[in-house]
Amino acid sequence: MKAIYAGLPDDWRLFSEHKIYEPAFYSTVVQDWGTSLMTAQELGPKAQCLVDLGHHAPNVNIEMIVARLVRAGKLGGFHFNDSKYGDDDLDSGTIEPFRLFLVWNELVELENTPGLDLAHMIDQSHNVTDPIESLIVSAVEIQRAYVQASLVDRAALAGFQADNDALMAAATLRTAFRTDVEPILQMARLRASAAIDPIAAYRASGWRARAAERRPRASGGGGGIV
Repeated sequence: MKAIYAGLPDDWRLFSEHKIYEPAFYSTVVQDWGTSLMTAQELGPKAQCLVDLGHHAPNVNIEMIVARLVRAGKLGGFHFNDSKYGDDDLDSGTIEPFRLFLVWNELVELENTPGLDLAHMIDQSHNVTDPIESLIVSAVEIQRAYVQASLVDRAALAGFQADNDALMAAATLRTAFRTDVEPILQMARLRASAAIDPIAAYRASGWRARAAERRPRASGGGGGIV
């Protein structure tokens, strides 16, 4: 990693992505966020940590990891997906939308942190759905979580936190999460001259059928990863 880091162009960054399994299980090279942080700190200022939402042990508090990496100045970005059992690479927001919201709550809270320049990426495997449709759905759900997090009453939340009132702090977050922000998303699409219903517009365009005619058929088997 040091040799690669030494050869980076001046305007490039290097991201270290932790994962509890691959190639081993609970005993691999960069198995947790602490090891990823140590790697980034040792390499230098152009090295940062990448958080994939599916690369953690069950019930890990990912939003806390996000906040601590921001505090350390080493959060580089995300692979947005969703997970039920492990690194499932499911569409964003399909399994744990509240967790996605909580991650964005931390990002909104800390978005004015000096030097914070995050790369937002989608890393998913679409085995039973149209990959483009899944990417559209994921993009919309990521936007939804961001808008919901932007509606959190920050002053009220800070007051409840200062008073150690966990119940009301949680209620403040749930109020924002339960808010129907679909009209906001639709208005944003309208103002951008984009489709109000992205999936319906994509299907009506017939793009997939036209693309299938142009592309050669795949031969042989595969692992199902798109």
